[in-house]
Amino acid sequence: MYNFNRLEVYRRADAFSDVVRKATMKFPKFEMYALGDQMRRSADSVVANIEEGGSKESNAEILQYLRHAVGSSSELEGWIKRAGRAGYLTEDELGKMGKEIVEIRKMLLGFMKRFRK
Repeated sequence: MYNFNRLEVYRRADAFSDVVRKATMKFPKFEMYALGDQMRRSADSVVANIEEGGSKESNAEILQYLRHAVGSSSELEGWIKRAGRAGYLTEDELGKMGKEIVEIRKMLLGFMKRFRK
C-alpha cells in the first residue's frame, strides 16, 4: 500500500488531467464528445489507476494498477498527437502536453521499481 496523495507523480498526473480538460473544452463541438472525450478519459484513467493502486496490499496488485496507468499515459500521448495534427492544439500546447505526459510516464515507471521483486 502507498499513500497516493503524497506522490509527486500523482500530483502531476492530477494537475495534468485539469490541463487536458481545459484544452479539450476549446475543441470544435463535434470533437468534444469524440477526441476530447477520449483525451479526458485517458488523463483521468492515469490518475484513477494511481489512486486505486494505493489501496492494494500486494506488490503484484499495485503493479497491475500502475501498469494500467502507464498504458493510459501512452494512450493519452497518442490522442495528444492526433489533436495536434488536427490543429486543435497550438504548437505550444502540443509541445508542453507531449513533454508532460512523457515525464509522468517516466515517473510512473520509476515508481514501479519499488514494487518489483
